[in-house]
Amino acid sequence: MKQNFISFISAVSVILIFNTVIIGQSSSSDDLKSGINPENYDHSIDPNSDFYDFACNKWFGKNPIPPQNSRWGTWDVLIEQNNEVLKKILEDASKNTSAAPGSIEQKLGDLYFTAMDSVNIEKAGMEPLKKYFEMIDGISTQEEFQKVFAYLKSAGSGGLFSVWAGQDDKNSRNVILQFYQGGLGLSGKEYYTKNDENSVKVREKYLEFMRKIFTLLGNDNITAGDISRRIMDIEQRLADASMTRLESRQAEATYHPMSFQEVKDLMPDYNFEILFNEIGVSDAGKLDKGINIGQPEFFKELNRMLTDVKLEDWKNYLKWNLIRNNADKLSSDFEEASFEFYGKTLRGSLEQRPRWKKSLSFVESAMGEPLGQLFVELKFKPETKTKALQMVNNIKESFKDRIIQNDWMSEATKKEALKKLSTFNVKIGYTDEWKDYSGLEINRNSFFDNMIRASKFRMKQNMNKIGKPVNKNDWFMYPQTVNAYYSSSNNEIVFPAGILQPPFYDPSADDAVNYGGIGAVIGHEISHGFDDQGRKYDSEGNMKDWWTEEDAANFKVRADMLAKQYSGYNAVDSYYVDGNLTLGENIADLGGLITAYHAYMKTIDYNNDLILDGFTPSQRFFLGFAQMWMINYRPELMKTLVKTDSHSPPKFRVNGTIKNVEEFINAFGGKEGDPMINPKDKRIVIW
Repeated sequence: MKQNFISFISAVSVILIFNTVIIGQSSSSDDLKSGINPENYDHSIDPNSDFYDFACNKWFGKNPIPPQNSRWGTWDVLIEQNNEVLKKILEDASKNTSAAPGSIEQKLGDLYFTAMDSVNIEKAGMEPLKKYFEMIDGISTQEEFQKVFAYLKSAGSGGLFSVWAGQDDKNSRNVILQFYQGGLGLSGKEYYTKNDENSVKVREKYLEFMRKIFTLLGNDNITAGDISRRIMDIEQRLADASMTRLESRQAEATYHPMSFQEVKDLMPDYNFEILFNEIGVSDAGKLDKGINIGQPEFFKELNRMLTDVKLEDWKNYLKWNLIRNNADKLSSDFEEASFEFYGKTLRGSLEQRPRWKKSLSFVESAMGEPLGQLFVELKFKPETKTKALQMVNNIKESFKDRIIQNDWMSEATKKEALKKLSTFNVKIGYTDEWKDYSGLEINRNSFFDNMIRASKFRMKQNMNKIGKPVNKNDWFMYPQTVNAYYSSSNNEIVFPAGILQPPFYDPSADDAVNYGGIGAVIGHEISHGFDDQGRKYDSEGNMKDWWTEEDAANFKVRADMLAKQYSGYNAVDSYYVDGNLTLGENIADLGGLITAYHAYMKTIDYNNDLILDGFTPSQRFFLGFAQMWMINYRPELMKTLVKTDSHSPPKFRVNGTIKNVEEFINAFGGKEGDPMINPKDKRIVIW
């Protein structure tokens, strides 16, 4: 994942055997478990016909999607385990009324207490919104509209666009102000511009959702419907002016640094000083090319809309965004209306989550890092970090070998690639420098007010970075998160404590499953540094072309083949994977799996050739990879993801990858013509 964004080995000894470096400690079949569960495998299916179904079908049969979920898989099982730990932390904190005022425990406890207080939330109804509605209703001029919008933007609402402080793509040591298209209630431009059956249905349901909200605000059905259509007209114009997700994937396409004066010239009818004063940006006029406008054409259209959209429609748009962003924090009538659309229509969930899970989500959004600090004290052992770092180093070394042995890349480009790899920063577990939350006020008076203050605090935290050196200790995920990421601007790979647990990493399991699981994740994140977008950044995290023209052309030929392969996969009903939208993730999956396998080949366990649970080391490696992607989706969510997500569906992350991996063919005795084997002339190897 790109930073400006949101997917562990035993102790080591080194022995030389036949000029091969063997890593790890020897294990016997008596003291080693395989880490796989043969009961998950459907032996009625030939693994060379459909490896994913062979490896996962029985697990799916025994693990239906819970009614409150829109998907269920191994990732979700681990997330639930982590959530139980977090729940206990928050319950204990909320009961501890003697916690020191201003302490992390007091703030977490009070926030969770107010989030769980459904009686008072229900009693309040829409009362928390009244002062904001009064501000909106008092708007009578364009300047007043912009003032109220700026205030709401600082409180996490407002719509129209996104604004944050982030690293300069071409000077990663600098933090600049970033503006990006936004303002849509649906997940991207595609829902507004496509006319397939699902897109039309979603738009109709979205209008119903709007109409329901405006009737809850006291309007009759006809008036609520008219207001909703006018808001939809605003969003339609914003969508028409927006880049598609595919277009905005191109790093260079969203890089347009400007001075403050150039930004004002781009949007002469928008008063940026009002916004900057509200969100905490000072001395904007002194920023020399210190503002990046991601999509200039979008902001030109927004400038036109400021004067040709009626003020009354803008006021209703502000109300809509305020409610849409906060409906789940209000009484049950608003909450249920939101769930009906975002939960059922877009995701297919059958029922809402229990109150404690919602409350945990609220606390994580407001104070995720302090909560993670308490999580790692309970769940993350220092030796896990040591072992994980060793595995990362082993897989980095394997990737280095892959670069050196690459047969389509020149020595000049290889040199730069090796330089970039050697400077990778690795972060494991949690940050070395916890953020200071002393400036955030949390009490037991009002849940809604707590969340608004938290939004304002996060905005201030972020804007304070402008004009200061980049803090390399910053993390963009919380320690409890079950995920990982690569940051192009920091040239770093990051693995939170939350993912360094079974089934992804199990210190008591054999190396095959650990390398097929977390090892493939590590390889995946390393490969992101060299995917179709990551390759555009150099060793210092700057967007810079370090490729020869011939090497870039060779890369594109292979990448285009991979995009074509994935575009042929049917995800659900008549919806196909977009091989270009998912290209970066598919390159990372392929490079990560091959790299992890070659690192695994240097372990003692691999070379001991132990048979466990009836499978060879190589077979267990690939089964460990498939085990990681046991995830079942509801059709509604899959249709949403096909349009909006840069990741391929799990089945194709497995089958689509192994089709190109010769080591898989050898492991399961495949032959030319088998469905799981790409013909040699179509077999794709990039890294």
